Amino acid sequence: METGDIVISRAGHDTGKSFVVIAVVSDGFVLIADGKSRPIENPKLKRKRHLRAVEPSGLKNPTNAALKKRIKQFISDRRLYAEK
Repeated sequence: METGDIVISRAGHDTGKSFVVIAVVSDGFVLIADGKSRPIENPKLKRKRHLRAVEPSGLKNPTNAALKKRIKQFISDRRLYAEK
């Protein structure tokens, strides 16, 4: 799990929601944000084992708007794939 990866929460009140890893804090913890409920200015500290890495986001210097747009695109791509 690296900075910029799109992850899905597997535990906690945000189970099933998509986020982007903003920073790797230590071996077991990362900071995540989605640009909406969790902006970059107030990221959530989460254990790596409570997250599932899905794919790299491709964002170098993310903004809240860029995070929202990329997560929205990821969710719509996932729905299209599930329908096939």
